[in-house]
Amino acid sequence: MSEQQKHTFEERIRFVAKYYQEHTFDAERAWRRFADGRPIRRRLPAWIWQAAAVLLLALGGFTYYMMERQQPDWVVVATGADEQQVLLLPDSSCVEIAGGTELRYDARAFGRAERRVMLKGMGFFRVRHQADKPFHVQTAASKVTVLGTSFLVQEWQAGVQVQVLTGRVRFEAGQAEPVVLKAGDAARYQEREARIQVWTDADANARSWRTHELVFRGATLPKVIRDLETCYGVPVRNLAQSSDSLRLTATFRDMPLEEVLSVINQTLDTQLRVGEK
Repeated sequence: MSEQQKHTFEERIRFVAKYYQEHTFDAERAWRRFADGRPIRRRLPAWIWQAAAVLLLALGGFTYYMMERQQPDWVVVATGADEQQVLLLPDSSCVEIAGGTELRYDARAFGRAERRVMLKGMGFFRVRHQADKPFHVQTAASKVTVLGTSFLVQEWQAGVQVQVLTGRVRFEAGQAEPVVLKAGDAARYQEREARIQVWTDADANARSWRTHELVFRGATLPKVIRDLETCYGVPVRNLAQSSDSLRLTATFRDMPLEEVLSVINQTLDTQLRVGEK
């Protein structure tokens, strides 16, 4: 050991001796104090980790299942221009769907608290009565609410028309005041007018688009035009200044619209044409 190292060692000995007091350090007591203040870490058994992993997987699966249940399960029925379909809904209500129409509903939600379908086009509904589950037909511009009845809903670009054959329906559209329609009533909503027009001469011609038959018995010109629009699914307008008091008595079966318009124009001296109003 060098002289420098000896000197350093002696300095340390003197420092310890200066502050050392006998019987002041208890090693066992110090260890107990250390152990009491420090948590003891033990390894968990392997089965606990396995159970935790199973629980996490089950929780994840349940969460995924609940999220899937909340996602809509859309049933969509669409018809071609010259195609018609009869659809039986889960509640046994029946819908006769006209050509160029789309009807959809959420199979998961339908029949829980309510029964709701979305319609683009035209359909004739025969709704099974369920007092605690109202039936809604939703279009882009309106909503029809019923409990049990048969009615026609026709949607086109300019508005919506409803005709009731049996029962009662509530018709809502845009900002207009809702109306309640009973059997034999009909109503039309046009967006540009922002109001609901109601009349009381709805009849079996409401299904003419399916039966291909129109029967008029002293029908007024406005009714003739409405029934033509329902049957052929296109807007009809009168270019002549004809009186609404004109009456038509005629029957048309399986006739093209052009021929029907020609007969009516010759009979009533009108100028009915296909086109937007």
